[in-house]
Amino acid sequence: MMRRMLAAVAVSALMTAPVGADDFDDAVAAFKGGDTDRAIMLFSRLADTNDGAAQANLAVLYALGQGITQDDAEAYYWAWRARFSGELAAKGMIKLLKERLTEEGRTEVAGRLITDLTDTAVRGDLGALTAIGRVYSEVSEPANPPEALLWFTVAAAFEAPHAALFREGTSQEISKQERLTIQARARQLFAEWCKKLPAEKLPVTCPSN
Repeated sequence: MMRRMLAAVAVSALMTAPVGADDFDDAVAAFKGGDTDRAIMLFSRLADTNDGAAQANLAVLYALGQGITQDDAEAYYWAWRARFSGELAAKGMIKLLKERLTEEGRTEVAGRLITDLTDTAVRGDLGALTAIGRVYSEVSEPANPPEALLWFTVAAAFEAPHAALFREGTSQEISKQERLTIQARARQLFAEWCKKLPAEKLPVTCPSN
């Protein structure tokens, strides 16, 4: 199943992800040619730039333990990164890999995702703010809707893609009083992130220094 998934992800990505296509083509060719070391190196480099297809393929390689030591936690991490990057094929991988890990292992991955996505957001990727909210709502065990709503609210204030939709959906799970409390926290967190993000990413609603 994982082997077929790798091929499917590769074909899909080649048709839909022209950015960095040369490196991706090289990675796929390396894998098909049996040079898994080079495939992993290239996929890793692309994965660090939030290439969803590369992240999904990297998850598969870690799950297979092919060319690299098998690591279900690492595979689970990259499958979620791929899912946050919009790679639909990652959904099936997440379900499979979740069953391989203990609750403690999944919790550790959730913590790592929050740390790494925070770093990504600081570099100016506003979608990472939405992804942090999704960690709290989809990866954390148990799910933490209030914390998810906090991050979706902040992400929406920065006009991160789809953040407002996640905010409105999650707010249905929160009481009116708690939502007001979260909104107050979000105003403070928004101001804090206005000081962290690159100037070109700041909306005019950010408080002036």
